[in-house]
Amino acid sequence: MPGDSTTAGGVDEVEPVQQGSTNWANEEWVVDIRNELDQLLHDGPTALQERFSKKRSVIYKVPDLLKNLNNKAYEPQMVSFGPYHYGKEHLMPMEKRKHTMLLDFLQESGKPLESYVNALAPVVQDLKNFYDALEPHWHEDTSGFLKLMVRDGCFMLHILDSESRHLFNGLYFLGNLETAGIKRDILLLENQLPMLVLLKIDQVRNGGEPREEFIQELVLDSWGFWSRTPLRMGKCLHVLDLYRKTLIWDEKYVSDPGEFGQTLQFWSAIELTEAGIRLEPSFTVKQGRISFNADDGVLRLPCLELDHATESTFLNLIAFDSLHVGDLRGEVTSFIYFMRQLIKTPRDVSVLISRRILVNNGIGSDEAIVQLFDSLFKEAPILNLYTLKMILVYYRIWYYRNKPHNRLRAYAAYLVHAYHESTNWNPLAFWSILAAILLFILSFLQTLYTLYPYYHPRK
Repeated sequence: MPGDSTTAGGVDEVEPVQQGSTNWANEEWVVDIRNELDQLLHDGPTALQERFSKKRSVIYKVPDLLKNLNNKAYEPQMVSFGPYHYGKEHLMPMEKRKHTMLLDFLQESGKPLESYVNALAPVVQDLKNFYDALEPHWHEDTSGFLKLMVRDGCFMLHILDSESRHLFNGLYFLGNLETAGIKRDILLLENQLPMLVLLKIDQVRNGGEPREEFIQELVLDSWGFWSRTPLRMGKCLHVLDLYRKTLIWDEKYVSDPGEFGQTLQFWSAIELTEAGIRLEPSFTVKQGRISFNADDGVLRLPCLELDHATESTFLNLIAFDSLHVGDLRGEVTSFIYFMRQLIKTPRDVSVLISRRILVNNGIGSDEAIVQLFDSLFKEAPILNLYTLKMILVYYRIWYYRNKPHNRLRAYAAYLVHAYHESTNWNPLAFWSILAAILLFILSFLQTLYTLYPYYHPRK
């Protein structure tokens, strides 16, 4: 119809673009973008990719989307490292301890402070570029930023060195509570120092070459990770990245995200053991940090020490996992989802503790651990439930469990499990049922003994 602004399908027609009186092509911002595009076209098709690849920010500000769920998990409680939280009032008491630790570090190393400053000064701009949301005053105050890197780097390295060698006398001015709080704060995403800072400071201290594997071993020892062979995880961006790789590293599956369109239902730790699958901690990369061997039916998982800082640490790992563009994307989220399916009841926790996969360092009851992993999964963004590595683990276990003899064993275990569930896992229920069966047999025999002479009288 004339004047009708809709088509037969009811969709508004797009008005033709009218040339207005203003020549927008001459606007300054339009000209700037056009010139920039012309330069990219002149430089070649990969120029834009190269420009993005030069972005080296790896220490991020956690977005409000995550902080609104659990703000305290991302905030330092004892000490600040780097620029993001420097100067906050509740962290200032530890700044005095940093100064004392710096003097102790310099005395122990036997190197002057100028040596460390001179080592970091040439790369100070690179260090600034590692921070994704560095405030303008840090860009202007290069001397202040350099001082921050030297002091915080020496402090962190001294803490790691003393913890890894269990030199508690080296931290004579820190109590156990303070030391535990510092270790928690070291693993916060917003509290990271570039790994380059630790490598440069250690290089000056030892007077040789950068020692990447030495720094890795410090972190391994400080957080109780133990491996029969060096992990050799290559370059790590910071301590949190190193901790992440230590937990889930598997060189074979790096940068291999999985694609799966449905949710896989998995069995709990109890159900797996009842089906004949053994759970063991993994100690070497050759075994795989997370792997299943269908030949011997062994599921290997990294050992997790659970304490007051576990929730905070895993939430920061998940945040880094979701913000960083690089390898191991989605690995932490996928691992958390896998563990959440293994841990459904306190009995699953007991099994994993008995297999040395979980270590309860004062986190509370087994029920508290179930709630911890439930909370982690609820607060984590749904990024990637299945990496290629985890999909292979799921399917290998599924095929192993569905072999005829394993399926029969699993069915028998299911009946036993259902019986125990119906009796609320009361051990007296078994003896009660056994006594009832015995009483029934005796009653049957008594009845048979009574009736037999009637139907078969003696001659």
